[in-house]
Amino acid sequence: MRLLLAVLVALALVALGWLWWASSAPSEAAEPVRVVVERGVSTRELGRRLEERGVVRSALLFEAWLRARGDAGRIHAGTYALPRDRALPTVVEMLVEGETVLLAVTVPEGYRLEQTASAVARRLGADSAAFVAAATDPFLVDSLLHDSLGVEGAVTLEGYLYPETYRVDPSTGPREMARLMVGQFWQVFGPSWRTRADSLGRSVHEIVTLASIVEEEAKVPAERPVIAGVFWNRLERGMPLEADPTVQYALGGHRTRVLYRDLEVDSPYNTYRNPGLPPGPIASPGRFSMEATLWPDSVPYLYFFATGEDGAHTFSETFAEHNRKRRELNR
Repeated sequence: MRLLLAVLVALALVALGWLWWASSAPSEAAEPVRVVVERGVSTRELGRRLEERGVVRSALLFEAWLRARGDAGRIHAGTYALPRDRALPTVVEMLVEGETVLLAVTVPEGYRLEQTASAVARRLGADSAAFVAAATDPFLVDSLLHDSLGVEGAVTLEGYLYPETYRVDPSTGPREMARLMVGQFWQVFGPSWRTRADSLGRSVHEIVTLASIVEEEAKVPAERPVIAGVFWNRLERGMPLEADPTVQYALGGHRTRVLYRDLEVDSPYNTYRNPGLPPGPIASPGRFSMEATLWPDSVPYLYFFATGEDGAHTFSETFAEHNRKRRELNR
């Protein structure tokens, strides 16, 4: 009996020793290991990966620990930087709390779809063409704009990919990123703004389209509501907007200087040849350009042009005054 008791005690001590060893830190190395946890991955498969990468000592104990605590179904998908110098409970807590690695993806105001795609791809290490494909996918456009919020006229997500700094998991895909950005747009363009658009007799799509032109024209922030007021005045009088940024968009990108021959480009986005608004936004407007478009300054001006390198403009009520100011500037 004593011998049996001694054997049992010895086995218990061995088992406890193994549990202590298996649950302790596998390494003293502080350098974390990047591990991608896919949605729906089994605890057994995850444990195997963590053991192979030196994050835990035992995949078997990792799985048993999760099941004993009822955490097997609570692990968050994402990309983790998991330490190798921490005990098993700490690693499990990080996975259950979803302490994923997040990347900052910044998209500035006034970026076109292709520029946005490049900015996103550069930070996430993805293919910019895949992001463009997602943003021009009719099914995704219908889902994010037409079906849910009744936005009519949009054929791509151009203009609705809200410029912001996003903190996202490195594994975020192009469609998920596009959804996130459009979701942020609707956080900004809330019900009160939609009501304001209705009071102006304009659709959300028209407001966003004009705001994108204001975003590209206004280099001095204080001039945004003035420029918006000029454009509204021209639209109310049936005059073409004659906005250089729309010509640049029609030509496929930014140009330092728009030449007279460029104004002849055959495109519905050429607001020199076509009255009214172009078919859609030419870039992603920020909050202040959309506010300026919704609440423009009440100004008598119909014309403006840039006066210097700082991007400031001079404004005129008549074409004669506009030409006179140009001549004076060029003397």
